[in-house]
Amino acid sequence: MKVRRYPDRNGVHVKKLLVLAATIAGVLLYRKVQESEARKTVWSQSTDSID
Repeated sequence: MKVRRYPDRNGVHVKKLLVLAATIAGVLLYRKVQESEARKTVWSQSTDSID
């Protein structure tokens, strides 16, 4: 009787999880940068000197 051996797919799953984690981290970082830029814009507009 032959024993079927399936290839080890743990490496594939780990790579997929790492890509997913990196993508989520990238999105969160992007949002944080956008929020920071928005705060800077509001701050600079509110502290402009009056002409």
